[in-house]
Amino acid sequence: MSEQIPVDLRVLGHSFKLATTLEKRADLERAAELLNEKYDEFRRKAPRMEPSKLIIMVALELMQEVLSMNKSLQEYAHCERLLATILEEVETLTD
Repeated sequence: MSEQIPVDLRVLGHSFKLATTLEKRADLERAAELLNEKYDEFRRKAPRMEPSKLIIMVALELMQEVLSMNKSLQEYAHCERLLATILEEVETLTD
């Protein structure tokens, strides 16, 4: 198990002290950066919206992206299985 290291992050105007591994640190910092960018993008589009509502909108958009990626991965896995089946059939025919 990797050793935990402290990481200070600034997310949506708040400071957080979190623990992560050295291997995951860059990903965590990048995630915070992307979240801040997404929030700022929404804030520019709707400057009068309450911050808590903006956060919910950002969360919903990010979850839509996750669901879309999961769907794409499932479709990719399905295609991979089909290709494996076809290759097995071709091998059987050529033996």
